[in-house]
Amino acid sequence: MLDHLFLDTVGALRAALDQSLLERAGQDDHLVYDLLTGDVVWETTVSLPGDWDPPRVSADISLDWQTWSQSAWRSLSMGEQVEEPPEIGIEVAFRAQRLATRPTLSSVLAVLPEEGAGIGDHHLVRSAPVIEEAYEETIGPPEVAYEGSYRLTAPSEGEGDGKEASLFPGWGGPRSSTGDAIHSRSGATRQVSAATEATLSSLGAWVASTLVRLADLELEYLPPVEPEGS
Repeated sequence: MLDHLFLDTVGALRAALDQSLLERAGQDDHLVYDLLTGDVVWETTVSLPGDWDPPRVSADISLDWQTWSQSAWRSLSMGEQVEEPPEIGIEVAFRAQRLATRPTLSSVLAVLPEEGAGIGDHHLVRSAPVIEEAYEETIGPPEVAYEGSYRLTAPSEGEGDGKEASLFPGWGGPRSSTGDAIHSRSGATRQVSAATEATLSSLGAWVASTLVRLADLELEYLPPVEPEGS
């Protein structure tokens, strides 16, 4: 189910990346729907403005809206109870590419801490680094990924009454009628989308600052690729 909630989350993250002055690294965003499982994945790649082409450092970012989360969100929007609150998976993989020599892994990890950006009540967690080697001309790119998920928050009982949002368990109450469910679903989506936008607003700044620290490392790169015909 391609819910407006997921598209709003994608829009909030794109806005956060744009506000941090990050550039799309030579490709468009991708929205992928798995016909077999029903999972929806959004992917993009960003780099620092004015970096080489291809950029020396970049970040591959993906949002994952799995089928079970879609079902949980649908149930909650209809006033039903669920055992696990819906969540959107997040992965940010940082890359340094076109390296001329193998980097010292400790120097790279020194600017990439074990915990990444805070997402709600949790932080993205760094996974094991990966170094790829091509024996023709380049070494790399070393890749360090951060993974985590954003557990969606439930709307407060009264919009604008100053109450903080809570996690989904216990939200809902008696099952709504069909008409009320549709109205509740749209209102809940708007309120949760606003909370999501506020939560993801700092993610763009974290990606940008991490790319800057990675680009500042004294790594040896191959020269930029010359345009054809130049």
